[in-house]
Amino acid sequence: MDFYTPNQELLNQKKKTILFSIIDDEEFIRSIIMRTIKMMNFDDFKLDLKEFENGIQFFESHRLEESGEHLLILDGVMPEMDGMEILQKVKKDKNRRGIYVLMLTGRKSEPDIERALTLGADDYLTKPFSIKELQARIQRIIKRIK
Repeated sequence: MDFYTPNQELLNQKKKTILFSIIDDEEFIRSIIMRTIKMMNFDDFKLDLKEFENGIQFFESHRLEESGEHLLILDGVMPEMDGMEILQKVKKDKNRRGIYVLMLTGRKSEPDIERALTLGADDYLTKPFSIKELQARIQRIIKRIK
């Protein structure tokens, strides 16, 4: 007796897409984050992972116009358009939904953390960071997307 087995591609078409955008001016940090995300289990989602050196490059890519849920991992300190500026610009449009932001930055002061959270960051993690903690914080945000 043959059992119907759904085609994996068909299953993938029905999954929600999460567009991960890593915006950090340090290539080494971007590669660590990329590798970390690729190691994680996202069975319920299709993953679209891209990296950007700065906010200008990110906005010029028109990444936010792509359909799906967006998770941005932002460095706070970059020479061209820092993470706070990106966060402010992304969260300015109150009609835009499905954008989640994790600040991953060397800025450790209480006023910086408070400002990022007030501007709409969903989480805040300081550098240097633990891979396990980064994974846990990403999973926490993903639970909100489900």
